[in-house]
Amino acid sequence: MRDIKWICFFVFLVGGIVAQNDSALVKNARSKTLKRMGKSALKQNDPSSAIIFFEAYLKRDTADAHIMSELAKAYLEIRDYDRAQRMFLRAYRSNHVKAPEALYFHALMQKSNMQYDSAKINFQIFKKEYKGSDKLLKRQASREIVFCDSVQKLMVNEKKIVVMHLDSTINKVNAEGGPVNVDDNTLVFTSLRTDKREYIIEDDTASGIKKKLYYAERTGETWQFKGEFGTNLNDAAFNTGNACFTADRKRLYFTRCKQNLMEQMICAIYVTERDENGNWSEPFKLPKPVNHPKYSSTMPTVTRDPIKGNDILFYVSNHKSGKGGLDIWYTVYDKKTKTYKVPRNAGTKINTSQNEITPYFDNETRSLYFSSNGWGGLGGYDIYQSKGDGKKWAISENIGQPLNTGADDIYYTISTNRQEGFLVSNRKGGNTLKNNTCCDDIYYYKYSEYIRILLSGNVNSLLDPDVSISKATVEIFIYDKKTPGKYLVKTLLTDSLGNYKTSLEAGQDYFIVVKKEDFLGTSEELSTREISNSTELKQDLHMLKKPKEAIHIPNVLYEFDKSKVMESSKLSLDTTVLRLMEANPELIIEIQSHTDSKGSDSYNLKLSQKRAEAVVEYLISKGITPDRLKAGGYGESKPIAPNENPDGSDNTAGRAKNRRTDFKIIGVVDAEIDNEADKE
Repeated sequence: MRDIKWICFFVFLVGGIVAQNDSALVKNARSKTLKRMGKSALKQNDPSSAIIFFEAYLKRDTADAHIMSELAKAYLEIRDYDRAQRMFLRAYRSNHVKAPEALYFHALMQKSNMQYDSAKINFQIFKKEYKGSDKLLKRQASREIVFCDSVQKLMVNEKKIVVMHLDSTINKVNAEGGPVNVDDNTLVFTSLRTDKREYIIEDDTASGIKKKLYYAERTGETWQFKGEFGTNLNDAAFNTGNACFTADRKRLYFTRCKQNLMEQMICAIYVTERDENGNWSEPFKLPKPVNHPKYSSTMPTVTRDPIKGNDILFYVSNHKSGKGGLDIWYTVYDKKTKTYKVPRNAGTKINTSQNEITPYFDNETRSLYFSSNGWGGLGGYDIYQSKGDGKKWAISENIGQPLNTGADDIYYTISTNRQEGFLVSNRKGGNTLKNNTCCDDIYYYKYSEYIRILLSGNVNSLLDPDVSISKATVEIFIYDKKTPGKYLVKTLLTDSLGNYKTSLEAGQDYFIVVKKEDFLGTSEELSTREISNSTELKQDLHMLKKPKEAIHIPNVLYEFDKSKVMESSKLSLDTTVLRLMEANPELIIEIQSHTDSKGSDSYNLKLSQKRAEAVVEYLISKGITPDRLKAGGYGESKPIAPNENPDGSDNTAGRAKNRRTDFKIIGVVDAEIDNEADKE
């Protein structure tokens, strides 16, 4: 199946009514004619007509395994998984030499019908028997075998989520898509608004019926259709949809699709801005290279760069330089120059050789949600999540049941209240036309036990906790221990009393940094992974004025006459100088090691230098860049207490104080915690 076909299917390149079944024409046509017309219909992306011709042909020639396979593919095109599964098996059993790929697709349909054990067996048989030229298909079969084994884990970890089908005022008999909240009680979505039970061909633009942006409102627990969204967004010459909003709801990105002169359907992304009266400006088509005349750009989702405040736009394209099929790309809008940077592919932790579609970026967790048929899962397109911002991503994870099923599950979004959201699926139970999994409908989901976590605290002086620090910057990072990586989620300012307050998500690891000019920043780690009920957390943060003198690092010990940092000392380094360096990425420090006066001056100088270097090496191993660290060994030259008593006897307490490790701020570099999405 061609990549553009999936764009057409999910991005609503839809139009005319399928050719009606003229029984006389079909009955009187020769077998060769039926066969030729069926193949022609498939080439024209008209699977419904192909089904009519192929079914009639096979009533006359029941031994043509190739046409059985083609008919099965036509069933798959209209997502009739039951009939596709049976027909692929029939083709394989009839003559697997003429239908070499049939068993693979039969197993794929078994996955869509959630028959995972049988699917695994057939993928194994296909891998052993297949002698065709498509090496990629054989590799994919190997992956599918692994995926079938992992399915049980996805089914066991079912979340406490209720999934509901929206009623017929919103879901019509053809496809709906792109649901996204304007606010808690307003939903914008895409639809082909017709009550006629007629099947729509995805690629035919001859019809006047077009997809448009619509909206619905919630009253109590019920969502009701209200009408078209915006007065100038829908255009009669285009299929319009896939809306997404910036966090402040002042900018709207969306998609328009139209056939070009080469009879190829091309989608492009537009942007519009809302004025003070709530009206949307004339839509502006994004320039090259975001929109390319030869390729589609569609399904946008937008987030905000938390450091510079620029829009980061993720979208889907079939550009030839992708990883294969449909890929997710991103570009950064520079608000100063009002230009879009050269798009980048989201990389192999997101994109596969198959298709990745319908991205949605969640600001609260710095997570990209998307649907893929290349990462395995329960069947068809499954929804995945990956933390990151651009080039740097965590491993993509399947979000499991009940949001994912054996059908195509796409367009996952989270509502503004965080407790609920929407997705689109052709799962059984929706509005149907020719089969019970044909058509995309919008589903509403809600956590039955949503965990609300509020975090508050006070920022004060380390030396005098009664002195609060106002207008300090509090940065909240998501901390991914698997990557590892820190992703800035939000930035707050303390009030006049030094207080701050925000919300957190359950099941996350957080890294909190507080900064203010002339102060040393500090940081704390906080985890919500073990929290199972709504709660309020308190985390006070303590700051210290930037010192001019060296600061002692307590409990940094070494074995006698050795330079290696003891394991017991690493905790002290982690909770003091390491945390300070992470919270103040501009600082350059010197690690200063000192000894008492026992031994020669030269020996003590060399030993202290090695000890300082050992601390520097440890901090580098924890992620601090070498250019921010300097090792200084001072031997016995800078005592802070007498090594001997006035009577010449040994001063044990004084010597212990002199055997110390300090750090001193010696400069700054122009640095900040890395945000990959902001880089060219």
